[in-house]
Amino acid sequence: MSSTPTFSDISAKFSEATLDEIIQKAGGTKHTSYKFGPSGKKGDAYLSRVFRITIFGVKVGPDGKEAELEVNTIVKAMPDNLHRRRLFRSVIFFRNEIHFYTKVIPAIEAFQAARQPKPKPNNPFVEYAKCYASLCDGINDFIVLEDVGPRGYRAPVRQDYIALEDALLTMRTLGRYHGVALAFNALDSKNFEKAASALEETYYGEHTREWYTDFLGLAENVAKDAIAKTYPNTKYETISSNFLQPSLFDDLIDLVSTRSKLSVFGHGDCWTPNFLTSYGNGGEPLKIIIIDFQLARCSSLALDLSFFIYSCTSQELREKHYDELLRAYLDSAQDLITDLGGDAETIISWDSLKAELVQFGRFGCGMGIESLPMTMMEDEEVADLDAIKENAVLTDIWNITPFKEPAKQQRLADIFKHAIDQNYIK
Repeated sequence: MSSTPTFSDISAKFSEATLDEIIQKAGGTKHTSYKFGPSGKKGDAYLSRVFRITIFGVKVGPDGKEAELEVNTIVKAMPDNLHRRRLFRSVIFFRNEIHFYTKVIPAIEAFQAARQPKPKPNNPFVEYAKCYASLCDGINDFIVLEDVGPRGYRAPVRQDYIALEDALLTMRTLGRYHGVALAFNALDSKNFEKAASALEETYYGEHTREWYTDFLGLAENVAKDAIAKTYPNTKYETISSNFLQPSLFDDLIDLVSTRSKLSVFGHGDCWTPNFLTSYGNGGEPLKIIIIDFQLARCSSLALDLSFFIYSCTSQELREKHYDELLRAYLDSAQDLITDLGGDAETIISWDSLKAELVQFGRFGCGMGIESLPMTMMEDEEVADLDAIKENAVLTDIWNITPFKEPAKQQRLADIFKHAIDQNYIK
């Protein structure tokens, strides 16, 4: 789209009335004007098209006078190519994310607001973008979220490893995101379950077997090749090759659908582009906003942790700082649970966290064999999603082949080395 987008590019149901709704949600009365900004680059959003719109409106101040209001938004819309929409199952992902923002987040907000006496210090979990408007009918779906870019939040570069300080902040933020759910479940399980029931499994289930398993076979071959070249004739090759079998899909179904005492509102897609970060003057990471909840599910917290650790950190970082990362996560979760009136040590302890990772941590390798090849793709290798043809299947777009570069082979092989050393894969 080279020309300026229009509302109909977003959705037949997106209109001037939507802009008024957005301004009202932001505390104003009506919109006065708007302008479209630049949209994202190829490969950054497989499941949707992304628009930026700045909306201007008016609000009434405390003195009764009108003042200008400016709201920066990101609008996610369904792909207009219907074959792309079908191939990437956009309808299901949109519905799930809209339910997350309209049912799960309000439930979390209500739970935190209802705690008596008020948490001290008052530091509720708020590390997500505001949702200003959404529509979900399976055809004209869209969701309007706060654009946190103007507040100084940005995504790291897709191909890079994450630095220790960023990794610690991400783990602390995940600790708060999971901590609020653990407290919610412990202190108000009825409403926790009601919110959890709004989410559906979007990725690993009987309903996705035909869609996903041919691609999973390609991903397994890429991983086996990387491990054979990096750790030939070792236990790592033997054990990982037993894991990388056709039965892996059934194992992934079990991992996402098994409830535990440490089940939370999982994010489902914990790689660095979904942790927008603001940095201080010295380049130090200060705060994170979590975005993109299309794969959200009620599941073990170890799924998000293992996905993040294996998709975003280097082997060197894991070998030197793994326990430090887990401690940062646990401390952050326990602090928020305590603030919210829960018995933190009973709800989650170092031992229960480690045991959960032994039970569920292999998920990070099952998901990592998809996410790492995607992470390491060069921009020019990303398929043109709007050229997708009628009978396209996932392997036409994600036609991944074994890596030629030893550094890429090593990065993929090392997640298996770490998981096997930690006893996550036996």
